[in-house]
Amino acid sequence: MDTHQGEQLTVRLVLLGEPSLWCWEIVDTADGAIVESSWATGYTSSPEALRAGIMRLTTLAGGGWGAQPSRTDY
Repeated sequence: MDTHQGEQLTVRLVLLGEPSLWCWEIVDTADGAIVESSWATGYTSSPEALRAGIMRLTTLAGGGWGAQPSRTDY
């Protein structure tokens, strides 16, 4: 997926109920739209999910512009 210049993206973590797994969502901060997520892949820890999400965000952002990896409450 291509991102548009000026688009502000961030990584948000979500804790799934049962089983207790973490997933990431890449969110457009301008409108709150979910650009991509790892719902099909669960992670056993929040740091593991965050690393994977940041790696994907970096790829989507073309290695730089527009990428804003951030931590959310988890």
